[in-house]
Amino acid sequence: MEQKPIPLDEASNVGTGLTGTGGDLWQVKEHVERPVKNVPVIHDLDVAVAGGGVTGIIAGLTAARQGAKTIVVEPFASLGGNMGPGMFAGGSLHLALHNPEAFENGLGGIPQEFNDRVVDHQDRMVGSDYFRDSKAVPYVATKMLGEAGSEMLVSTMVTDVIKEDGKVRGLFVENKSGTAAVKSKVVIDCTGTADIADRAGAPVIENPKDPSMGVFFAIAGFDDAQFQKSLKDRGDLSEDDQKWVDEHAPGSEQYMPGVRKAWESGEFKIVDRVDNFATLEVAMKKAGGDPPLIKARTRVNGHYHPGDGLALSRIQQRMEIYIYDFVSFLAKYVPGFEKSYLFLTSPYFQARGGKCIESERVVTADDVLQGARFDDVVYTYYCDKRFVEGGCDIPYRMFVPKQIDGLLAAGRSATWRGPQLRQRYSMQLMGQATGAAAALAVKTGVEPRNVDIKQLQKTLYDLGSEMAPTKRLQELGLA
Repeated sequence: MEQKPIPLDEASNVGTGLTGTGGDLWQVKEHVERPVKNVPVIHDLDVAVAGGGVTGIIAGLTAARQGAKTIVVEPFASLGGNMGPGMFAGGSLHLALHNPEAFENGLGGIPQEFNDRVVDHQDRMVGSDYFRDSKAVPYVATKMLGEAGSEMLVSTMVTDVIKEDGKVRGLFVENKSGTAAVKSKVVIDCTGTADIADRAGAPVIENPKDPSMGVFFAIAGFDDAQFQKSLKDRGDLSEDDQKWVDEHAPGSEQYMPGVRKAWESGEFKIVDRVDNFATLEVAMKKAGGDPPLIKARTRVNGHYHPGDGLALSRIQQRMEIYIYDFVSFLAKYVPGFEKSYLFLTSPYFQARGGKCIESERVVTADDVLQGARFDDVVYTYYCDKRFVEGGCDIPYRMFVPKQIDGLLAAGRSATWRGPQLRQRYSMQLMGQATGAAAALAVKTGVEPRNVDIKQLQKTLYDLGSEMAPTKRLQELGLA
């Protein structure tokens, strides 16, 4: 049956992409039958991690070190996600931690070891040097996973799940060699938008806020002294110019009057609209270094879905042009940038929003602000907006999807956007908890939802993880 296209302004998430198992948001005019064929099994192991970002790396490391035969599958050519090929694009590992109780002695456990190796044991935060650390993260991740005996597949997409008797028992993957199967006893969804859980038929939650994204890039060849002098010579904006900035391009004062001239001439608009569903903007600041660089990132805001493949394709195509045109605009219109040029662009889309699993216990913003306590706590989240004594317990049940066995989710795939649990230290601790749980499930022959919580907590404690303040650990019988 022919399906009519959904107008952009009527679709909940653009109306152009596949966001669930049904595929009813493609603009479908016909279907073809896909031939059935036997798919070779290239791995048969204990734990398969879908996604090699920061959460997936730690999950894979933990599972492998706990004796599980493990594999990490990553669509990019290198591991690390937004800490690797994504080049951080904002913030360092602990930038949001203002709570005075938060990890005074570091994260502990495998995350702490990983971070120490990324900065080569220097006394600084991971991500305090974007360029340097973004190259160290994939290196350290690959080294540590190899040392732990974990398999890795990079440049490889996870395309579907293997199910047996309604339980997830592996992944279908695809790369240059074609389609293959990875069989496993447990799968950990670290895709960022609960893609594996969704395709397995687990219930998912659409995050309630509009998503935002961005791509990191760097600009070389600028003269900061000349740029600062031009701003001083220009002085304050006129009332008319300030009104124009407020109405058309908030935050672009430093590019005036050039940004207005380029906009009104039709040459370049610093706020670019992608059809009717998203806008492209840019933020930048001096990064220093030798040669001196400007670090910058796009901001993509609007009504689209981070799991919508066609929408992302349209945004990325537009962004490729937008970034280059922005740098060309600077060279032509902004003093100090006459000799500037685009130095590098990340191949990685940063993202917020999208979907996450409907877990056995969804952690809400109220939980965080009230310092909720759970018997199955696996780590502590410290709110960055308000001090709550003892932080908020993060329960193991947050990583267990409803209805589907053989599956855990971690990272943004398990995180409802409201509580802002996406901070990088939180992602690492999620990876450690789910990796340990997956290995424990395999070792004891139970489904992930049935692991012995006390045993899991003891495993994390023995790993040296800073699960909770001492008082809380004593309440749990761990200290």
